[in-house]
Amino acid sequence: SLWLDCWWRRNLVRSVVPGPTKHVIDMAAGTLDVSLALLRRYPELRVTATDICEPMLRYGMEKKVRPTERARITSMVADARHMPLEDSCADAVTIAFGIRNVRPRMDALREMHRLLVPGGRACILEFAPVSTPVFGPFYHWYLKHIMPRLAKLVSSSDSAFSYFAETIETFPKPADFSEELREAGFSFVQHIPFTLGVANIHIAVRG
Repeated sequence: SLWLDCWWRRNLVRSVVPGPTKHVIDMAAGTLDVSLALLRRYPELRVTATDICEPMLRYGMEKKVRPTERARITSMVADARHMPLEDSCADAVTIAFGIRNVRPRMDALREMHRLLVPGGRACILEFAPVSTPVFGPFYHWYLKHIMPRLAKLVSSSDSAFSYFAETIETFPKPADFSEELREAGFSFVQHIPFTLGVANIHIAVRG
């Protein structure tokens, strides 16, 4: 992504609005890039970082978290579809490049709605199919034919990159994903496109 993903994640973190709980849940947190960006931008926040992959969470906690931050971050192995947390416990839920891998996706969206206080935000950063007349066809051709070949230069298998391309192409377009968020119960939904629509931030507010 030529480091564009760092810029996209910064904008995701900026979309969070701290509220009464001073608590944010970062789903699919991986090695904690978004979780730590939240801590460092909003010193008053506590963050619960969740993921189904315990080794990634452990790496982030051991290698990236500063000693002064440890009291404000909790890691938890958890499925985004079934979160072991109380109703209305967070001001915001974030997820970066993870929702397209969840099946069924609606279960996770409803969990986000359940976890938020009224007025709380689900802030979702995700790739999407690109429909721009010239750039769109080129982008999808690149995903299918060029990226897997480039992957072979650094990896013995290109299957992960083929899966990556497939999940982007089958993910809903932004307007359709907005409808899914409304179906999950959110009263206000918007999306902000980045880099000609390659990535989008979806903001969904619980009424």
